[in-house]
Amino acid sequence: MKHFWTHRDNIPEGLGYGQFSTTHLFMVALTVLFTVIITVVYHGLNAGGRIIALRSIAATLMIIEVIKMVLIWFSDVRFTDYLPLEICSFAAYSCVLDSVNPENEFFSILLLTLFLPAAIMAIIVPTTSTLPAFNFYTIHQFLYHGLIIAYVIARFASGEMTLSYPQLWMGILKILALVSVMYFVDTVFDKNFMFLRDTYGNPLLDIIWKKSGGGFRYTIGLVLFSIVVLHVFYLLFWIIDKLFIV
Repeated sequence: MKHFWTHRDNIPEGLGYGQFSTTHLFMVALTVLFTVIITVVYHGLNAGGRIIALRSIAATLMIIEVIKMVLIWFSDVRFTDYLPLEICSFAAYSCVLDSVNPENEFFSILLLTLFLPAAIMAIIVPTTSTLPAFNFYTIHQFLYHGLIIAYVIARFASGEMTLSYPQLWMGILKILALVSVMYFVDTVFDKNFMFLRDTYGNPLLDIIWKKSGGGFRYTIGLVLFSIVVLHVFYLLFWIIDKLFIV
């Protein structure tokens, strides 16, 4: 419990659970199991039950994010550096808006083609690997992104989300617009929302930084890498859609 509430900026070195460690893989496995359970339960619900399930997940996302922000407010770090303006924060907001009107495809397309891959990557390459496993921010990362993944997979597996290549590029264009705005905010206010100007020690982002040469070239490299990753995930879910989704 000593470092359970400690912010990542104040964690001593050597206490992290480690990238691709046994602990990390165990938490990934738990996330997969959690997603499978939510998906199976959701598939068996009637229309009214599904609405309640979606809105419950969306509400939980907002509650745990508020708890995190309150904790940061009372920590000895600069609060404005950790505002919920990251890519998966926008994914959570999309879950909320999508749960209000699941029949509208605007947010469901974004969730499936863009935010689901982002959430999966956040689990595979977490930014909390330098923290202890039993730390609020570690648990928050896996629960938060796990809920986003479960939300989207449950709807996708139940045939409620459509998938097409033009939709992927429409989503990419929307995200590029968001990235442009957030890069402007990051530059003007010297921030790093959406990891557009710094890697924060993330192993995968460090590779992109080194290969690109850093600076603005890193931002371009990150965007291009993200587009490639989105295509990989699109292909994967296209195959799943054709083989298994009725």
